[in-house]
Parts: sequence; structure tokens; C-alpha cells
Amino acid sequence: MILVNRKLFIFLLFIFISCQNNLKQYSIDGYTQGTTYVIKYNHTDRIVNKSVIDSLLLNIDLSMSSYIDSSLISLINQGHDAVLDSLITTVLTKSIEICHQTGGMFDVTIAPWVNYWGFGPDNRRNSNFKRNLIPSTVLGCDQIKIQNNRLIKSDIISIDLNGIAQGFTVDYLSQYLFENSIYDFMIEVGGEIRCSGGNLGSGWKIGIDKPTDKKRDFSFILNLKDMSLATSGSYRNYYYDSDSTKLSHTINPKTLKPVNNDLLSATILYSDCMSADAYATACMSFGLEGAKSFLNKNNIAGCLIYVDQADTLHYFSSNFSSFLH
Repeated sequence: MILVNRKLFIFLLFIFISCQNNLKQYSIDGYTQGTTYVIKYNHTDRIVNKSVIDSLLLNIDLSMSSYIDSSLISLINQGHDAVLDSLITTVLTKSIEICHQTGGMFDVTIAPWVNYWGFGPDNRRNSNFKRNLIPSTVLGCDQIKIQNNRLIKSDIISIDLNGIAQGFTVDYLSQYLFENSIYDFMIEVGGEIRCSGGNLGSGWKIGIDKPTDKKRDFSFILNLKDMSLATSGSYRNYYYDSDSTKLSHTINPKTLKPVNNDLLSATILYSDCMSADAYATACMSFGLEGAKSFLNKNNIAGCLIYVDQADTLHYFSSNFSSFLH
């Protein structure tokens, strides 16, 4: 019996090694949500079609894109009694949870102020834009709730999911790969990333951008396995107001103004990318000291890049440094 088991073990090991030797890396890329996406996976066959991926991405857009007038989130913001689908229900549920966890520093009801500052669907980013209509200051996750497959809110409340939707997109695509027995992959959507498996043993090498609007360069290289990464920063999506004030796309839910602090970027490592995305957004509103406190209190691995006088410095929370390559 021991001999039989040994033979069986050797046979299974032979199959495993043979499969490993036949693995190839396949890649799919394209455009979505105003940015790019890349999927790399290791498998014996090319079993994922770009058309299927693009169809999944379209499902997300039709559910959560505020840039599509007929999307589910747009209909909700317009006051329609719309039935929630499973995608937006998942994202709204997580959004409310993280809003409470961060004390409101991540808040999807910030939409009117995102539009007010010119970062919404109207994209009114120019120095001549007149801000005459002041949005309501009533906002917060206590103003919304999910009930009977509907989002219950007042008419003055509108929702912006841009601070969490790309992270969810990465998780959504990851689930599709898992369902198709693909376990060694890297998915990136607009800088939000999820890595599964060990990339044929070499690990997935992921760079953290230097917080500059100039040529892309990396501050650090990480080696990730079974981990998600999301970054939020003030260094790319911004414009200058008429008085030459730099306005960042992240709106602080407490001040109702674009974030203005020493924190240049926040990179979060977490098990799911949706949470990492929301935490990174919240950190930008917290500012350096608030973000440090939040990450350490919740044992979240993060990298905060900030300015101290003329120097650009970094802070690692939790066990972030253990992922450095």
C-alpha cells in the first residue's frame, strides 16, 4: 500500500511538472473607464477572449458609470426608482461599510462637490468656469441605505463611485478568471492591480509610481502574490484655477474642497482591490498624520509619499516593507 501511494505521488508530481513546463503567459489589453487595462495570465491554453473581457467591462459601465446617462447610477442620481443589480449592490454595500470605518473620509455621496469642482461628467476644468450654484452640504453614508434592492436616499443626494469602481472592476475580472480555473495572473485597470499566484515562480513585480506628472518612473518595486494594490494621488488628475491654485480631483468630504496637504500619494496593499481603492482615496483626505493613524489602527499595509519642505519622503505602515523587491 505504501508502494502504491509512492507511485501515485510520483505520477501526480510528474503530471504537475509537465503542466508547469507547458504553461505560457498570455496577455489582453484595451481601454475602459477612461483609462487602460492589462490582463496577464499563465495557462496551458489561451482560454480568455478579449471580447468577453470587454463585455464584462461594459456591464460595469452600464451599472456604475456616471459618464453614461442611461447607466444605473445615473438613473439613480436622476431620481428614478431603479432596481439595483448585483454589481452596484456589492459596491454600494462596501462603500457604506468603509465610509463608517473611515469616519466619512471615504464618502460616495460627495458627487455634487466633485461636479462643483469640475471633476464630474461635465469635465468643466477651466479657469473661466463660474461656480454659481453651491451644492447641498447634506452628505454622508447615513443619508443612504439599501432596502428591497433599491437605494433609499433623498433627491439632494447623488452618488459618485469613481473612488472605488476601478478596484471593484479588478476584483470582478479576477473572479471571472478564477471561475475559468486561472489562478496565476495579474490584472491592472488604471493603476489598480490584483496579483494571484506566483507568476511561474518569479513573482509579480509591480512598480509604485513616483508622484510626478512628468515621465513615469518608479519609487519602489514590489513583489506581490495573492495581493491587491491601489494608489491614489494628487499628482496627475488636477488643473489650475483662475488664481493659479492647483486643484486635485480628490474632494475632502469634510472640507468639501480638493485635498490640499503634504501627502502626494497613498498606495494600499489589501486582499481585495475594491477595499484597497477606497482606503487609498480616504488616505488622501486624511492627510499624512491622519492616514498614518488610520493605517496603523486597522493594520493595513500602505506606503505614503509626502513632501517635507523641499524633500520627498515616504512612510511604510504595517508590514509593507516585506513586499519590497
